[in-house]
Amino acid sequence: MISCQMRSLAILAALALAGCTVATLNLGATDYKGKPLSDVTAKLGQPNEVRTIAGQKAYIWNVGNTLYACQIRVVMAGDVVDTYEGSGDVNICAQYGALSGGLKGYRE
Repeated sequence: MISCQMRSLAILAALALAGCTVATLNLGATDYKGKPLSDVTAKLGQPNEVRTIAGQKAYIWNVGNTLYACQIRVVMAGDVVDTYEGSGDVNICAQYGALSGGLKGYRE
């Protein structure tokens, strides 16, 4: 009887977690490639840091909190966004369409 209850509880917990993951990942991506930096700052505010990487300007935002954080990096090609990607907590990054490896849902 106890093992059946534990199994049911485990299944219920797995379904609840799967539902949260799907809801978070379905927030959708924002395709900033080819757009001006002002489109990104309208969503994220001013960047926390600005760097030059291989001759290209890179803007960095730190979003989330101490436990669950995402670092979003935008690299420019002249006056427009070339890459938009994030690293860190997948749930936080997904809220900004910034999954590791590039823009979520981005198609060349």
